[in-house]
Formats: sequence, C-alpha cells, structure tokens
Amino acid sequence: MDRRELLLEVRRTRNDCVFGLRLTLDAGRAGRGIAFAESYDYLPLGSDPGREYIYSVYAEYAALEPLTAFFEELLGETFAGEPADRFVACFHALVAAGELGDGLTLQENHRKVAAWCEQAGVTAETETWTWINSD
Repeated sequence: MDRRELLLEVRRTRNDCVFGLRLTLDAGRAGRGIAFAESYDYLPLGSDPGREYIYSVYAEYAALEPLTAFFEELLGETFAGEPADRFVACFHALVAAGELGDGLTLQENHRKVAAWCEQAGVTAETETWTWINSD
C-alpha cells in the first residue's frame, strides 16, 4: 500500500517559493520503498518562469522497522501503531522538535535524513531533481 505524507508545507513570500517536506512509503517499490523529499517550488515571478528542486533520500522498504526503532530512540519516545504509522509519527515529531523544517539551510533536511539512515546502519540513496519552466 502506497502512503504519502505531507510533513510540512510553507509558502515563502519573499521569493514566492513553496517549501515542502514529504514522506512516501511504498512496499511495492522495494529498494526505494521509503522516500523522504525536501522540495522548493519557485513560482513564476517577473521574468523568471519558475523552477523546482527536490532533494530526496531513498531506502529499502525492508528498513522500515530498524529505521523506526532508530528514530524512536533518537526522539526518546515510542509511538503506537503499525511500523508505518510509527515511522510517520517519528517524522512529524522531528518536524515539531525543529530537527527538520523550514528554518534549515538548503538541502540540510535531506542531508540530516541521509546521515540518520547511515547511523541506523541502513543504506540510503540520495538524488537531486530539477525542473525549469521553459515557457
């Protein structure tokens, strides 16, 4: 079952950018079954037609339980529910605690998640995706 979770979305008015943090869990994608994304969607502004940047971290879906245990230990809290519910709750708690969020530097959310995966002993793949509006 595919689960998509919006962790945070903020409209930055100074540069007309929509900043977001998202989490996707999809057992059917095995090697990329866990996906965390830090995104910047710059809307058209003046002569700038707009662009989007997404910095992602991927891990195997099989790593869900060890990652959940790692994040619960990091947070000092155990969440109720199935592993996927607990994993999502961890990420909401990380945002609430300011460990992840809008106030961090560019790509810092993505770097933190990749480093945490490494600390948990989970192999993670990172990726950068860019789209520039050519209209």
